[in-house]
Amino acid sequence: MFKKYFSAGLLLWCPLVITLWVLETIIRWSDSVVQLLPPNLRPEVLIGYEIPGIGLVIAAAVIFVTGILVANFIGQWIVSRWERFLEKIPLVRPIYSGVKQILETVLSDRTQSFHDVVLVEFPRKDCWTYGFVVATPGAGTQKEMGGEDMITVFVPTAPNPTSGYVVMVERAAVRKTSTSVEDAFKFHVSLGVMTPAAQNAEKSPEAAPENASGTATQA
Repeated sequence: MFKKYFSAGLLLWCPLVITLWVLETIIRWSDSVVQLLPPNLRPEVLIGYEIPGIGLVIAAAVIFVTGILVANFIGQWIVSRWERFLEKIPLVRPIYSGVKQILETVLSDRTQSFHDVVLVEFPRKDCWTYGFVVATPGAGTQKEMGGEDMITVFVPTAPNPTSGYVVMVERAAVRKTSTSVEDAFKFHVSLGVMTPAAQNAEKSPEAAPENASGTATQA
């Protein structure tokens, strides 16, 4: 009885506390942006009191306004000159170009990155886990790998999905799934406890249980 009620309390408070902790961390980090402003232009000076989260609003506004400025011809010309200058700096060039290419791929409306969830054998044969299709290797890379139809798959680590492994595998070697990106991330974060099959069973109690598939993840 104690375990039942204690577990019920944990299920209520743990997600709430973790959510509040993440939000508080984001707000605290965003408020540090305000410290970059001159002292006489900071919100607490202009308004008279400090507003938590105002840094996040300012950062979003700066990014939006900057996007408007660089979207026109003059802004693109300035950015191109700035990027040419950065390309001349040995240490900065690979970092800047790499981050920009990643963001262009992820933010592009035409990209299929992180849209498709597949089952991939990892870290060895006959061990399966969820991965995300992020790209297709270039023709040169595919030629070096024997001309096979390859895809690039990101396999998150558990329980921290922000890190992981990037593998290139044959398209025929992965299995397509109907699993959503959100459910696949939940699978890794929960150390495999929250499987898409289990979630579907909870939503549809009358549904027949599916056979276990031997899906695995790395902890």
